[in-house]
Amino acid sequence: MFKLIYKLHHSTWVQIIFFLGIFTFLFFFFGFGHILFKGPFGVHFMRQTDSLSFASNYFNNGFHFFKPQLYTLSNFDGRAACEFPITYYLTALLYTVFGKQFFVQRFVHLIISYIGVFYIFKLSYKTTNDFIYATLISLMVLTSAVFNYYSFNYLPDAPALGFAFIGWFFIFKSLDADSGKHLIPGYIFFTLSSLIKVTYLINPLSVIGLAIISKVFYRKNPLLKNGNKTIVYGFVMILAVLAWNIFMLYYNKVNQSNSFNTKPIPIWIMHKESIARVWEHFTHYWYSSYFFKSVFHLFYISVLFLVIFYKKLGNKLIILLSLLLFGNLSFYILFFAQFKDHDYYFLTFFPFIILVIIFSVKTLKNITGNHTIHLVAKLLFIIIVALGINHARKKSHERIITNIVDNKFRLGLLIHEKKYDIESLNIESDAKFIVAPENCPNGALMYLDKRGWPIRDLNQVNDETIRDYIAIGADYLLIANKEEFELFQNNYSELIFKKNGLYIYKLSPIHDN
Repeated sequence: MFKLIYKLHHSTWVQIIFFLGIFTFLFFFFGFGHILFKGPFGVHFMRQTDSLSFASNYFNNGFHFFKPQLYTLSNFDGRAACEFPITYYLTALLYTVFGKQFFVQRFVHLIISYIGVFYIFKLSYKTTNDFIYATLISLMVLTSAVFNYYSFNYLPDAPALGFAFIGWFFIFKSLDADSGKHLIPGYIFFTLSSLIKVTYLINPLSVIGLAIISKVFYRKNPLLKNGNKTIVYGFVMILAVLAWNIFMLYYNKVNQSNSFNTKPIPIWIMHKESIARVWEHFTHYWYSSYFFKSVFHLFYISVLFLVIFYKKLGNKLIILLSLLLFGNLSFYILFFAQFKDHDYYFLTFFPFIILVIIFSVKTLKNITGNHTIHLVAKLLFIIIVALGINHARKKSHERIITNIVDNKFRLGLLIHEKKYDIESLNIESDAKFIVAPENCPNGALMYLDKRGWPIRDLNQVNDETIRDYIAIGADYLLIANKEEFELFQNNYSELIFKKNGLYIYKLSPIHDN
């Protein structure tokens, strides 16, 4: 019986089925079923619409991978670039099968994220050789409300983390191997992760740093058997990431795009008051969403445990974890200001946190094989994971079920409510819209599935403004207002839609006498 259970634990298919069951249960437990067919809403609505805009414009405009575009024409021809658009392009391809449905990109990101969690299980199992420890460590990722929210979302941060998790599994398989075959998939997934979010470059740089230190300081007894390949493959990967970022900056410059902030805001250029506000958000407002608090406590204990028993780790792991810690601290300092409003920035720290917990468990197993000690440890892990996942559920419900829509971004949702009425107008697919009042560059335009220009305030919609936009190609004006909006020059506008405070005007070319 025990031999059968042992064999089942080692069966990849059994592991996959086991985790598919867990993921399916948690999908509904976290309330994801409520937003299965729902578009962007809630925290970082604006950034969600940006991501969907990339996918939609690939689908609408010909699948030109190196010509990413948004709905807003504030940039030249809507062209803008940020993260490597692999998930957006994949979403656009899937649109050809499923149609342009909101759930497609959500599932693309969820699948990548959950595969990453599964590979954390595989890494934990490989390291600890204990199915229960490995399962519980991997499930700790899901005690994070931040991870859960963005895993079934439109932002690319969770899938970037998923790729990083997969990369770490293959990298650790390569560290002690005579062959370098696992380095290639490891670096491929690290490359995808770093291309999507350049901050995840911390992970491969730590591995490359370890290989360089081994080469320089451990010549007689190298820490790595494939040190040369680790360095060479790593630099090829860095060149790929560097090439994309150079292209991105060039592409944005020539297309006059300022849609995305691609610069760090380090702590040393900030005022004390600003630093205090960011720290308050980091340690209080977002803290319980980053992880269940007891996971943080476990992490702190794990760090202390590894410091005390550092000799059990060995030089290779000490150096690797130290480099990873240095990279994480550098990222935190360089991008400190962004932590105030961007909860998903914390996802970058996940690999270090999870690796520390994995190797603290391995160290505990190396120190003692006492069944009572491990039984108690596993019971504590079970309690932390169970309470943590329930805590994450409550936090998730706050975001996805009880979330209140920000009035600043209501125009897009109003358009979505009248989608079928607007579609019945049979407006040309290449028509360009002016939308007002709209604070979101791509929100209302995304729901219209039309390119154009957002105007923040109705007071800015005047005769001169309308004339200027008509001159550069505007075909329609959509206004949200409680009272009927009258244009100054009726000879170039025709009201074609009026319903529940939404007004659409067809604009005609203006011929000055």
